[in-house]
Amino acid sequence: MLGIFFDELDKNYFMQKGYAYFSIFLLFLISLSACKSEGESTYREDSSGPISLVSVFSSEDMYKQLEAGLQDSLVFGKIFPGLYYPPEVMFATRHFESDLLNRFKTTRLVLDVQEGEPSFEIEKNKFSRPQAYIKVTGNSAEEILSLLRENQTAILDSYRWADHEFVLDGLKSKARPDNSMLEKLNVDLVVPHDYQVVKDENNFVWFRKDVFNTIQNVDERDQGIVTDSSQDILNILVFKIPYAQPDITMEKAHYILDSITKVYTKGSREPRDVYVPTNNGQDSIKTSVSDHIQVEPNPMLSDYYDFKQLEENENQNVYETQGWWSMTLSQLGGPFTAKFIIDKKNKQLYVADAVMFAPLNQGVSKKRDYILAMESLFTTFKIKP
Repeated sequence: MLGIFFDELDKNYFMQKGYAYFSIFLLFLISLSACKSEGESTYREDSSGPISLVSVFSSEDMYKQLEAGLQDSLVFGKIFPGLYYPPEVMFATRHFESDLLNRFKTTRLVLDVQEGEPSFEIEKNKFSRPQAYIKVTGNSAEEILSLLRENQTAILDSYRWADHEFVLDGLKSKARPDNSMLEKLNVDLVVPHDYQVVKDENNFVWFRKDVFNTIQNVDERDQGIVTDSSQDILNILVFKIPYAQPDITMEKAHYILDSITKVYTKGSREPRDVYVPTNNGQDSIKTSVSDHIQVEPNPMLSDYYDFKQLEENENQNVYETQGWWSMTLSQLGGPFTAKFIIDKKNKQLYVADAVMFAPLNQGVSKKRDYILAMESLFTTFKIKP
């Protein structure tokens, strides 16, 4: 009898325990499903695609009607700020049929063109991360182009944001472990570890990276291959100065950049005397000019320069500018990009200035890649809280 009792007891015990385990397992599945559903709303795959290339999803016929207009300076054909020689446009385009969007939805820069009542929308990270997704709808190609022209600034800012985020993801892993020189300035900035410190003073830090390229050209005399080398020079200047104004103009910003590079940069030419016009050109004075970096005073086109406000609040005003630098006496030049943060409360101006020298190699320039990298790094340039 006792044996039967214990057998029944064991059966009841294990049945109860089995129900308990099953309940726990069921709760686990429910919670896992909830987590998965929640994750599906926030998780995004890594985006893909070349830098500065917009994927246009539309019908073949619509793209043929849009193609020339997309490369207009009022849409994607705006000159890339800082690319003075040779000039380059902001974005190129490539075409996919509309029904391929689901297949290539991780593309980083998307322009989804549809036919219908006119509408325009921008969404970040819709299918992947980082991604700029733009949907434009219109009854005709001209109506669609009109919407794109009206929203050009927002479109370019969105696509540049996605490219900057993509580039920055690759640079963060290469950040210098020692940022003590920037801590003295009370700023944060991601600087890759392959940048060397050229000068470190209380309110000024200069980082530099040298990139050596191998070039192979055909010798026209004997059709042999000649190997040469070239050198690209990338500089990041970070400094702060007293500044009592709550805002800044492009002219003032460029003047400040020149005042710093005049002190810290030196070209190969010896100083020389020049005559500077005064009194509305009625007179002149003699002065000595040294060979140093300056913002190009006479750009071929104003489009080669850009200046805009990025942020404004009660504590700070933030600006960025891009353009072309030249030497005052030497025949050298290149692109620059700079970010300005005005600390209104403490009356200080913090500046990160990237000065790049990258001559043409076999007709190919790395200037665009360098500017994008610097702009991406400068999104991390902030005053420490």
